[in-house]
Parts: sequence; structure tokens; C-alpha cells
Amino acid sequence: MWQGNSPPPTIQDVYDYIDRTLKIFKTNLVSKIEKSFFGGIDPIQYLIHIEEIFKSKHRVKRIKSLTPKIGGFEELELFIRTCSEVRRPGGVREAGFTKDLQTFAASFQRTIKSLSELLEDVRDLYDLVQTFCRNYQSLEGEFDLKWARSTNLELKGTIQGIETLVEDAHRGVNTKLFSADKFSLEVAETCDTKRFPVLRLFPDLFQKFHFAFHLMGKWRANDQIYLEDIQFKLIKTKRLQRLKQEEYNTLELEHGNILSGIVEKRVRVKCREMRDRIKQLEAEVYKLTNLQRNMNAELTATEQEIQERKRILFLNKNVTDITKDLDNILGIRKDLEILSKKLKSLTKSVKLNEHDLNLKEKEKVELEQEYEDMRKSVSRSNQLAYERSELAKDIAIINEKIQELETIFYRKTDRQKLAHAYEDMTGEVENG
Repeated sequence: MWQGNSPPPTIQDVYDYIDRTLKIFKTNLVSKIEKSFFGGIDPIQYLIHIEEIFKSKHRVKRIKSLTPKIGGFEELELFIRTCSEVRRPGGVREAGFTKDLQTFAASFQRTIKSLSELLEDVRDLYDLVQTFCRNYQSLEGEFDLKWARSTNLELKGTIQGIETLVEDAHRGVNTKLFSADKFSLEVAETCDTKRFPVLRLFPDLFQKFHFAFHLMGKWRANDQIYLEDIQFKLIKTKRLQRLKQEEYNTLELEHGNILSGIVEKRVRVKCREMRDRIKQLEAEVYKLTNLQRNMNAELTATEQEIQERKRILFLNKNVTDITKDLDNILGIRKDLEILSKKLKSLTKSVKLNEHDLNLKEKEKVELEQEYEDMRKSVSRSNQLAYERSELAKDIAIINEKIQELETIFYRKTDRQKLAHAYEDMTGEVENG
């Protein structure tokens, strides 16, 4: 268990030490100092009783004129001394008042001494809290550290108020330093603290000490939350970094596979050539299609003409005067022979043209598909290059954020850093 007299092993040891020390401070203040001052009775009733003594003694003009106001130990001593010089008949009651005044004066000195010692311990703990519960603003201002600044200012002001009241307790306190709430205010509303500020001095000091303990405990608790927040953000950011890196690696692999199949410049040139070839093929296909249509029409017409010639030849065979139509029959047969050769030639040409057309159309479809695949490859390659570039930027920002968070976490938790901070703190205390 770390006792605060050597460099702390971990920041958690510092937190535990602060918690233990604050608990000891509170116990000491409540169970010893406050209880001793109020004599174990209700604080308000005790102060009302002391006020009653003051007012009772002030009925004597000389006492009131010499000590119209009791704001510190010097005036309290003068008041008691004056009361002892001015003898008043009163019997047991007056004797009791005198004894209670002397008890109050002794309690005053004893309590101031105890509070002075406690104040020194509070200063030491405040230095430790300032040293180890230090917060660092992130570059993007993610962490709202206004609470740290405001808590530090409040705590510093409270400790300074305690110091001033303790230092001025003998010669007389400045009532403007009294707190305007809680127990101190209750005393002010119950007793005549304008005429007797000394009645409010210790309740106000007790309240200020309790508030200082509260602020240091709050600072320590918020610092642990701040550190845990950094840890959480660090884990979350590293997880995001891992996901982004995996995404980047996937894109890089896909991009590499695409680039391995194509060379950007050659692909563009080939694409242009393919576009030109496709246009050329489209023209050739269009030309061949028209030629095919015309040849089919001519083939049909030739077939019809042959059929017609055959019909005429058949009719002429039935004619009785063969001599008369012999020339006509021979002419028809000659025409049939010529037309048959033409038909055979046309049929062959049509088949060749059809084969050529099919080849051209097949080449056109394949080129169009290849062109589309290459166009998509180039487009996807460009898209992947852009996405990789954007991811690289994101990863760089994330890496910078991780480095920043790790630096803050390292500053607050590294054993060597804690040792240096402890040495700086103890060195400042010794020099101070």
C-alpha cells in the first residue's frame, strides 16, 4: 500500500492514497477538532450560549466600550481581561460565565493550532492532487476539462480563504471571507456575528475544510473518469483503426488483382482500337446484312424464274407441232441451264456471306463484351484508387489520434513518468 513518501507504482495507488487520506482528514476534523471545540454538544446551542455570555457582559458599559466587537483572539483576550477587572455581582451564574469564557478561549487556541496543522496536511494533499490528477486537452478538444479548471480554482480559493482566516484569527478576521451558505450562514442567521464575528469563525473554517475535502475528492474521482474515458476512446479508436486497415488491405488486394490483368495505358489504347473496330464491324455487318437481303431476294427470284421456265417447258412437250416450237424449247432449256448455274452460284455466295456475317457478328459481340469488361475494370480501378486514397487519409488521422491518446495515457500511468512527477513535486515542496 503506497503511503505517499515514495514514487507511486501506479496511478491507482495515487487514487487510493487520496481516498484514504481524505477519509482520515474528515474523521480528524469531525471526531476530534469539531467535537473538541463544541464540547460534544449541539454546535448552534453552544454558540448561542457563548453569545449569551458576550451579551451579558456587554451590559456593562465599560466592557462594551472597550470591546465593542470581538473578531479575533486578541479582542477575546481583551474582553476576558476587562471582564475580570470589572467585578459584577452575580454569584454562581457569573462564575460559570467566566469559566465558560476561559474554556472558549482555550478551545480557540487549541482549535486554531489543530486547524493550522490540518491545513499543512491539506496543502500537501493538494500538491499531490495537482501533480498526479493533471489533465491534458486533446488536439480535437474531445475532453471537456472545464471541470478541472473550475475545481482547481474553487479549491485554490477555498484553501487561500482558510489560510487567511487562520492567520488573521488572532488579530481579527475579515468577515467578507465568510462563506454565504450552509452552516456558516446558519450561524450568521442565528447569532449576532456582526458584533461577534468570532462566533462564526470556526463554523466557517470547518465548512471550508469540508468543502476543500469535497473538491479534492471530486477532482480525484473526475480524474479517474477522465483516464477511463481515454482508455475507452483508445480501445475504440484502435478497433476502428483495425477495421479501416482491413478494409484498406481488401481494396489494395482487389486493386492489385485488377492492375495485374490490365495496364492502364494499354487498356485505354486498346479500348479506342476496339471502339473503332466495333464501329467498322457494325458497318460491315450492316453491309453484309443488306447484301444478304438482296442475294436472298435475287435467289428467290431466280428460283421462281426457273420454276416458270420448267412449267413452260412442260407445256411445250405437249404441243403436237414439235418443229414449230423446237427453237423455243431449246431456248428455254438453255435459260434453265444458265439459271441453274446462277442459282448454284448464288446459293454458294449466300452461304459464304451468311458464314462471314455470323463471324463478324460473333466478333462484334465478343469485342463489345471485352470492351465493356475493360471499361468496367478501368472504372473500378479508378474507384478503388480513390477509395484507397481516402482510407489512407482516414487511417493517418486515426493513427495520429491513437498516438495522442497513448501519449496522454502514458503521461498519467507510466511508472517512470509518475516517479518524475513525484520528484518534481517533492523538489518544489523542499524549495518552497
